[in-house]
Amino acid sequence: MRPIKLKMDAFGPYAGTQTIDFRDATDAGLFGIYGPTGSGKSSIFSAMTFALFGEAAKKEQPTATLRSAHASAEMPTEVAFVFELGDKRYLVRRQPEQSRPKMRGEGETSQAHAAWLFDVTGIEVDMINLDGCGVILAEKKVGQVADQVSALLGYGADQFRQIVLLPQGRFEKFLTSDSSERLKILRELFDVSLYRSITDRLKEEASAAKREVRDGYSVHARRLVAEGFNSSDELDEGIEAAQARSREAACESAEKEKAAASADQAYAAAQAIDARFVEANRAKEQLTVLEGREAEIAEIRLRRDNARKAQRAADKAQAIAEASDRLNEAVQDEVGVSSAAAEAADRLKQAEAALLAERNRSGEIDSLQRQKAELDRYEKALADASDLRDKMEEAVAEKVAAEQARDTASLEVDRLTTLHKESEATLGQARQSELRRLALRSERVTLDAGLRHAKAYQKAADALKTAQASAGNAAKHLATAEDAHTAASESYARAETAYFSAQASILAHRLVDGEPCPVCGADEHPHPALGEGDPDALDEELASARETLSSATGDLQEARVAHGSARSRVADREKALSEIEVPEADVASLERELEVIDAELSGLGEAGEIQKLQLAMDEAKEQLELAAKALSEAQQKLQSATTAEAVACRSYEDQIAGVPEQYRDEAGLNAARDVMVETIAERQQALADAEANAQAARELVATANANLRNAEKTKIDAEKRCKVARDEFATRLAELGLSPEQYAQFAAHIPEIDDLTATVEDFETSLREATGAAKQAADAIAGIERPDLASAEGSRDAARTAANEAVDFAATMRANLEKLESLKNVLAEELARLRRLEEETGPLRALADAFSGQNEMNTTLESFAIGAMFDQVLEAANLRLEPMTSGRYRLERDVESAGGRSKRGLDIRVHDIETGRARDLTTLSGGETFIAALSLALGLSDIVEASHGAIRLDTIFIDEGFGSLDTENDTGTLDRVLQVLQDIVGASRAVGLISHVPLVQQAVPTGFTILKGVGGSRIERRAA
Repeated sequence: MRPIKLKMDAFGPYAGTQTIDFRDATDAGLFGIYGPTGSGKSSIFSAMTFALFGEAAKKEQPTATLRSAHASAEMPTEVAFVFELGDKRYLVRRQPEQSRPKMRGEGETSQAHAAWLFDVTGIEVDMINLDGCGVILAEKKVGQVADQVSALLGYGADQFRQIVLLPQGRFEKFLTSDSSERLKILRELFDVSLYRSITDRLKEEASAAKREVRDGYSVHARRLVAEGFNSSDELDEGIEAAQARSREAACESAEKEKAAASADQAYAAAQAIDARFVEANRAKEQLTVLEGREAEIAEIRLRRDNARKAQRAADKAQAIAEASDRLNEAVQDEVGVSSAAAEAADRLKQAEAALLAERNRSGEIDSLQRQKAELDRYEKALADASDLRDKMEEAVAEKVAAEQARDTASLEVDRLTTLHKESEATLGQARQSELRRLALRSERVTLDAGLRHAKAYQKAADALKTAQASAGNAAKHLATAEDAHTAASESYARAETAYFSAQASILAHRLVDGEPCPVCGADEHPHPALGEGDPDALDEELASARETLSSATGDLQEARVAHGSARSRVADREKALSEIEVPEADVASLERELEVIDAELSGLGEAGEIQKLQLAMDEAKEQLELAAKALSEAQQKLQSATTAEAVACRSYEDQIAGVPEQYRDEAGLNAARDVMVETIAERQQALADAEANAQAARELVATANANLRNAEKTKIDAEKRCKVARDEFATRLAELGLSPEQYAQFAAHIPEIDDLTATVEDFETSLREATGAAKQAADAIAGIERPDLASAEGSRDAARTAANEAVDFAATMRANLEKLESLKNVLAEELARLRRLEEETGPLRALADAFSGQNEMNTTLESFAIGAMFDQVLEAANLRLEPMTSGRYRLERDVESAGGRSKRGLDIRVHDIETGRARDLTTLSGGETFIAALSLALGLSDIVEASHGAIRLDTIFIDEGFGSLDTENDTGTLDRVLQVLQDIVGASRAVGLISHVPLVQQAVPTGFTILKGVGGSRIERRAA
């Protein structure tokens, strides 16, 4: 978070409105806020904290006390704070709960706590209205604004006080807190919820595994008890007893099954004997039935014999029937021919009457011929007037043509009138479109120029961002190269010292008392060098360290050159951007405006040719005038044609005045004449037809009379043949001894002869078979007593019931045995599964216990993770502390005793290089405590920012404590502290110092001065 502007109204010691613009100060990197004690330096902290979170810098300070006691009652207390997060810029505005004078009347009214949050990204800082502008993210609701701010920053008010604002004495609290308090602070600063979640999940899974095993054993015991067993041994004994019972039941079942089989065989033998008696009775009964049908069969046999006798006279009876049929046909033919003769006589009579009628109408033909002559005269009159008729028709046609010409000309005038109006409207529209098109094109040229300018500005801005990013990377690379070079230098120095020490040791081993040293020449050697290590290996290490140092030196040189080039590119691109005027609108807005203009131009279509449209309209007007003239001429011609038609019609009417109206039309006259000719022809044809019909009727009468005579002769012949047939039939019946009545009775059964014969023969066959079967069945039971079948069946059923009961009992015993054996197998498998589960989940349960703190160190996984983060914090703090204390002090975690073992908790101690021992923090002086606390706070800020990608600590503030530092003639602790802070600034972070110490003001001149007065304090900007 980087502060940009802070405005305070009636806040703390500031009676009026005070505005702080942090931009120059943060650009300088290290800046100060100076003033005497009580002037309001820390109130700036409170204003920022209140603006962001609705709390004072001191958590215990009520927000109601933030109002200035020097302010007038009319001025409300309010804070507005503009800050940046990365490339985003925000404005937060807040008013505390306060009392205000009533707008009407006397007294005061209470004003509730209110807050607003705006996104002002893209708005120039100097153009931001601190009363509110930009996009509203949250308003009025205090909690909602606080939540939004916390979400944006990635931390809340307490963390803000720990890592951004370091108030008077407050950052020393973290240094001197005990482990539990420090654990609480670190848990809030670092997200270790993952480790807590892992621990909770492992505990849950381990508990579930324990619960499953425990429940499994419980279910195992309950199932045994449910079956009547208290243990698995009792279950085994129960299975043995069940096996014995099952075997006994199986033996008993087999014996009773054998007895039941014997009873079945006895019953089957009794059934077979009894079946013989049943069969003998059935055969006897069947024979009796057949013998009872003897009379019936005798009657059938007599009916068959009589039918055969009648069959011998059937041919004569058939001859009578045929002669009778022919006689009937002759009689019917005679009747038909007689009827036809009568009809022919009637037809002749009708034809002669019709002929007489036609002859009586012959006078009508003469009348019709006279009428035809009159029509011929009319035809001649019309022919004589044909010239006048042609002239009349020609005049009518000319009139019709004149009317058509007049109508055509009228339509053309209407069409051309419409065309002229459309051409006139099109021309007007084209002129308006052309004017609009010219205006749009002019506007487009202006926008296009603005767009090119905006793109150039954007390109320069993007290039600057790229250069700044490259510069940042180059700076990081340079820092890495410097660290690597420092490490390589130290490594080389250590290797060189070790190498020389080993060489000196070799020389020392060769020294002899009284002989001069080859190095210093002394004869005495009281303290010979004592080196360790293999000289050859140390030589290789020295060469390797020398090579590494040389490489690191080259990399450092390249990094410095790259960093310088990157900074030059940034300067060049900043200059290039500054030379381009800031566009009034951004690229996207200009492109949208151009799209709107292009869409409207596209809607207007292609540019029309005004001249062509003008010519088209003029041409349409000229054609309209010509068409109007043609219409006038057509109307005059129509008038002349109408007059000529009237004259021609009158001349024609006078010529044909003697011709009746219905015959003046040639077609009508011809039709009437054709009808007359046709009628005359019909009359003449009717007379001829009547004469022909009369002649045909006479011929038909003669033919019918001849046919009647032939029919009478045929009937007489048929009567004779019929008498002969009857005589022959009577003779045959006499020969057979049958009367006609008997023949008629017996002949009715002739069709049944075959069926009657078959019935008689079937009966005779059945009777023979039944007699044989009855004799055979009687022979089969001769000498045998019929068994008592019911008694045998009762014995069989009793034996079968006993066998079935034994089988069921054996099955029940076997099922009980299988049930117990199945229970034993299931329980054995379940016990095996539970033991495997215990074994498999053992590591899980052990790990869950270990993560939950049930370990040798009694440390949870979350505490271990926080301890690891705390180690990083201490390492980062020592990077600040060591240079501040000339390498004397290092912070380290204290060692605690737990269960006879030592563990590292979250308590801190100071390792003193001079004594080589660890010291308690309480043994440090005031200045040393301030330095240690400041180092720890800076290290905490470094690690929080590094571990949270969303948290940006672009600026931190340090409030007081510098008065406890000595200067040692300007080269003491204060200088070292300020140098470390300056190094922090070099790592892209601004640091604000709040102090009243003059030496701090001299060392860091840039910033702000608080001037304290009777009516309240005011703020002035300081420049370097």
